[in-house]
Amino acid sequence: MSKKDDTEKTLTALLSGNHPHVKKYSGKQVFVIGHEVVVLKQGKKGMDDFNRLKAKYGKSPVLIFVPQPGSSYILVFS
Repeated sequence: MSKKDDTEKTLTALLSGNHPHVKKYSGKQVFVIGHEVVVLKQGKKGMDDFNRLKAKYGKSPVLIFVPQPGSSYILVFS
């Protein structure tokens, strides 16, 4: 199974609320690559995590917001 498939499965599980650690990540922005999920930190620490994951997996991680189960969100673009 390729890392892309694992990333897609992890993303789907997080966004649908079926990931085993969804409560830990709900309401937060996270990096996802493969089966690895890392909470986005502020400032340089967040960029350090991004660079570490990119070096480890050879490609950039996906940055997403994990919604809280049972909540609705409205995105506004301006």
